[in-house]
Amino acid sequence: MTPRHPVAPAGLLRRTAATVLTVAAVGVLGACEQAEDAISDAASDGACRLAQEAVDGIAGQARQAAESIGADPEAARRELSALRDSVAAAEDNLSGETQARLQQAREALDALVQESRDAAEGAVDQQAVTEAEQQLDDAVEQLTQVC
Repeated sequence: MTPRHPVAPAGLLRRTAATVLTVAAVGVLGACEQAEDAISDAASDGACRLAQEAVDGIAGQARQAAESIGADPEAARRELSALRDSVAAAEDNLSGETQARLQQAREALDALVQESRDAAEGAVDQQAVTEAEQQLDDAVEQLTQVC
């Protein structure tokens, strides 16, 4: 007599169980990966916002220091060097496009520091100061677009 419900061979049951477990594992790994991506994105977004806020403040301070390059180049150099060092420290903790924009800001501050050194020796290149300020403004604007 043939049973009403045929019994599946043991090999087929093992393959089916293995397939179900594999699909379940992939689903769990996919969910973990999505969670990791969400955490990474949130951390990046937070870091980006912090970088943007810091650079916005630094840009304003840099403009004030740059205005004093001709009058007090040593004070301007100290202020601009401190601002540059702050950007460099933030740059080390970031990656990707955010880091690239901070690098651009740091390079602009480097140029302003150099101009303040040159001014201390008696030569203020106002065009170079203006170009460095524009580079800093561009970095801030591009960082805003990235974030």
